[in-house]
Amino acid sequence: MRQKLLFLICATAVLASLWLVMKPAPAVHDTSETQAFYFALLDGSIPEPMVIQLKLGDTAKLSFVSDKDAAVHIHGVEMHIVIEAGIKKDVEFVATQTGRFAMEVHVSEIQLGTIEVYPR
Repeated sequence: MRQKLLFLICATAVLASLWLVMKPAPAVHDTSETQAFYFALLDGSIPEPMVIQLKLGDTAKLSFVSDKDAAVHIHGVEMHIVIEAGIKKDVEFVATQTGRFAMEVHVSEIQLGTIEVYPR
């Protein structure tokens, strides 16, 4: 009888240990968001630079339209966006690092805005 009881206690301890080690991780809720922004460039610039605020993991969808051919550079994301006059250009990216990143029209270096990425 003692052996059966000892075996039952050991088996229960082994099973409990295995469950603790192998139990599934708690579900992680995806709290990332997608935000959309629109830029209308007139003569290579916009009336007022925009500040885009994101959290780490968020997706930004940017839409550009310009009356002239232009190239936009987003620092930190290292995106180079070529915009043809009169044709809407859509791009998107995921915010993978925190910080402040400038968006500017390449060549003229006119500031379109700043992307601020905050920790989640």
